[in-house]
Amino acid sequence: MRLTFLIFSFFTFLIGQKSLAQDSLRVGYVNSAPFIYEDNDKLQGPISWLWYNISEDNNFHCEYIRLESKDLLKELEDGTIDLALFPLSITSKRSKSIDFSVPFYLAHSGLVMQEVSSWESTVQFIKSFFSLNFFRALGSLILILFVFGFLTWRLERVHNKEEFGDGIKGLWSGFWWAAVTMTTVGYGDKSPQTSGGRIVALIWMFTAVIIISGFTASITSSLTVTELESRSNSMESFKKRKLATVQYSSSQEWMKDNFYNNTELYERKEDLLPALNKGQVDAVVYDLPLLKELIKSDTMNKYQVLPITFNPQYYSIGMKPNINEHLKKRINTNLLKHTESLEWKVVLGEYGLIKE
Repeated sequence: MRLTFLIFSFFTFLIGQKSLAQDSLRVGYVNSAPFIYEDNDKLQGPISWLWYNISEDNNFHCEYIRLESKDLLKELEDGTIDLALFPLSITSKRSKSIDFSVPFYLAHSGLVMQEVSSWESTVQFIKSFFSLNFFRALGSLILILFVFGFLTWRLERVHNKEEFGDGIKGLWSGFWWAAVTMTTVGYGDKSPQTSGGRIVALIWMFTAVIIISGFTASITSSLTVTELESRSNSMESFKKRKLATVQYSSSQEWMKDNFYNNTELYERKEDLLPALNKGQVDAVVYDLPLLKELIKSDTMNKYQVLPITFNPQYYSIGMKPNINEHLKKRINTNLLKHTESLEWKVVLGEYGLIKE
């Protein structure tokens, strides 16, 4: 009986040692305010609050390793670290090489552009008004005016010399009459007197009504489209613009899947706004909470967050592949316990993360 007890104690000791080894975790993190960042040699933010509570509940011994975002996934894939504290989005591609905890936050991708001043808006409007299509339409209109003015002058120059004389002056009179008739101004200083001239005038009156209506509708449509594009009120309006995002991010994957091919990739999110400021890109695309944090230091109001959200993504704690299932379950159970609490909502509110 005593021998059995000793054997049982020995195996219990071995299991305890194994459990202790499992609970010694190498935890990688990336500074990603407001979710997690260093302050006075301590990690701050909602993710660190979550993990400190989970770690305390399970008596984990953690070795914290600071990483760059570009190295995080590789460190997890290789098993160099056990867990990753980072607003890491769950994607099907990533799930093939690493594991995830249950989600703790729902975010979306968003866009930031440079703020457009009133003067720049006015200049943009004027440029759009005097576009190539506008000058093409104007040229066509002048040509039609010249044709009807020329016909009227040819028919009136002999029998109506007082109003339509010979030479350039008479030709100008024909052009002037065609323009006045088209716009329905009706000065009455020029009017056809011959039968042929009046027939041309009658044709021109009806033709001019159609031309003016079409010309007005074309300009109105062009300005309306330009106004809608300048508002940038949909992601589709950025299809042909040059965008910037972070390499290996879920925003990059979404843009690639949706054929946004004119995209510049940067290693760090801190490189996005400088690229926008230098005019290298038209807008930057990234996780909306992180973009809002980036522009907090914008005291000059140079940037604007557009009212566009897309690419919903769930943040979770990244785990190395084939992590111990018992350990994973303990982490998930405690994570759910804390994210379901009122205190979690208070923490999110403190960092401005209740609503995006």
